[in-house]
Formats: sequence, structure tokens, C-alpha cells
Amino acid sequence: MKAARRIPLMKKMLAQFGIEEERVRLDWVSASEGDRFAQLVNEMTEEIRRLGPFSGNGGKADD
Repeated sequence: MKAARRIPLMKKMLAQFGIEEERVRLDWVSASEGDRFAQLVNEMTEEIRRLGPFSGNGGKADD
């Protein structure tokens, strides 16, 4: 599973660019797990809302 090995590297790279690692997430969901998929999407949406818009200056929005 290349993706599972690459995610930690991706998070390190994002940190170097000032992008919060919480903006990337990898979860495995089967086609039969519709409820779980919906839950994960809602969780990720809330996390992105909490982090706010990305502006490119260390992950903080412009004032």
C-alpha cells in the first residue's frame, strides 16, 4: 500500500510549506460502508472549517 507509506512523507512536505498536516487524511472505506464514509467526510469538513481558509502564509488566513 504505497499511499499508506507516502502520507507521512506528504505531511512532512506540507509542514515545510507551512500547511497544516491536518488538511490531509487517509482512511480506508469499503463500498459497503456508506455510513462510515459520510461520517469521515463530515469529520474532515469540520476539521477544515476549524482550520479556516489556507492563504499560503504559514497556514493562516490574511487579516
